[in-house]
Amino acid sequence: MAEKGLVIVFTGDGKGKTSAAIGASVRMAGWRKSVLYCTFFKKSSSGEFRALKKINRCSVNMFCCEYPSFSKSLKDEEFKRHFRSEWDRFLKKFISIKKCDLLVLDEILIAVRDKLLTNHEIISFINEVKRRNAETNIIMTGRGITRAIIKVADIVTDMRCVKHPYPKISAKKGVDL
Repeated sequence: MAEKGLVIVFTGDGKGKTSAAIGASVRMAGWRKSVLYCTFFKKSSSGEFRALKKINRCSVNMFCCEYPSFSKSLKDEEFKRHFRSEWDRFLKKFISIKKCDLLVLDEILIAVRDKLLTNHEIISFINEVKRRNAETNIIMTGRGITRAIIKVADIVTDMRCVKHPYPKISAKKGVDL
């Protein structure tokens, strides 16, 4: 009998959500399993993404790489249309994948928090993934988890910031980038 894939969430105001998802991706690839790593709202400038892209069986995909709070050039309504277009592009990418042992949706919870996606849309997507292949593991990251997502998740880890020097000390290559 096949094992059921897990729905895992890394959330909270602390550091390490993406790092935890990347660590899980590396572990999965180490067992010769396939990984579809999709990140939203980020540019791929970190060392983690550079390394992940070099690993066989890992497909790294960037969607909606700018966010209005980080980019002065985007307006909210324009951004909502852009995000929907990128979400559709992500769905097409996912549908084209025949098998995926681990699907990572890095920072997708921000889309729910900021009402770019609804709980219903994310949960429906999770259910569709599980319908296609019950063994697929799903990792979601980002701030702003909802009760509905907690309810469908198997594991939820809340990364809590206890102490951090930002903004006094900027991000450092190899530590934060």
